[in-house]
Amino acid sequence: MRRFIFLILLFLVAGGVIFYAPGGLLKPLNINENTTTIIIKKGNSTLAISNSLKEQAIIPHTVSFLCGVAFLKLKKQSLKHGEYLAEPKMTLWKLMQKIAKGDVVVHYITIPEGLTVYEVSKKLEDISILTGTIDALTSEGTLLPETYDYYWGESRQQVLQRMEKAMETLKNKVWAMRQSNCPLKSWDEVLTLASIVEKETGLSEERDLVASVYLNRLQINMPLQADPTVIYAVTKGQTSFYRPIFKSDLATDSAYNTYLNKGLPPTPIACPGEASIMAVLKPAQTAYLYFVASGTGGHVFSPNLKTHNQNVKNLRQIEKQKKRQL
Repeated sequence: MRRFIFLILLFLVAGGVIFYAPGGLLKPLNINENTTTIIIKKGNSTLAISNSLKEQAIIPHTVSFLCGVAFLKLKKQSLKHGEYLAEPKMTLWKLMQKIAKGDVVVHYITIPEGLTVYEVSKKLEDISILTGTIDALTSEGTLLPETYDYYWGESRQQVLQRMEKAMETLKNKVWAMRQSNCPLKSWDEVLTLASIVEKETGLSEERDLVASVYLNRLQINMPLQADPTVIYAVTKGQTSFYRPIFKSDLATDSAYNTYLNKGLPPTPIACPGEASIMAVLKPAQTAYLYFVASGTGGHVFSPNLKTHNQNVKNLRQIEKQKKRQL
């Protein structure tokens, strides 16, 4: 009888230590007002995880943690690798349940419209918690600019592939919306013209107008004469271009130079966003063939060269006035 009572008392004491003593499963973790990041690497043993938590002073001992793992196994649950946040007042058991559920930290990256595939890849290379290298860049223009989530330990190639898949999903949604008289016969051509529109204007109210200019030019076999294509010819989409376009640039011998070559360039020159793609698929119905910067933000459009030349003259006057005011 005494032995039985002793065993019960021993069990109660052990349970009290496991659940309620400092470092117990139901006691708050040793975390200050800020959250603490916990990394569990793939293949880490239970002992290695518990020792890591102890080394970070999140728990004072490993006993309760190891017992918690045993309880999880009884529930047919196991700890999953990844990045986790331990929050103030969180108990050890809550943390372990979070890890067992795989409730990892979610990070986000926003890809702005108009970046090249190369520039997107560089952004991914700068994210230290991603792994691996990008084995091969996808075709230019085939990544959809958007905000994407990613996780600690995910590969850069996987994130890039999700961006490519997002563009394919958009294609399946909007390709059928193109107008019957559209001169663009393939999705690649849509992306190519949309990438030019993307680089020409950042104003949402102008995209369909810019698209109409280039579509009108294509219809009459007029050179696009798009400055962004010349810039791409010079930079190959791998370096920034922070200077005016020189006359020598306009003479660059490249299939991307739309001053020297009629029609669309061979590929997109950047990754267009959905708005620019829709502007190409559903452009404004205009007779415009020219546009130039207004000097006050945006552009002015014209249907003939005479009006265009006057608009250019007006721009020069505005630029001179601005210089005098400096």
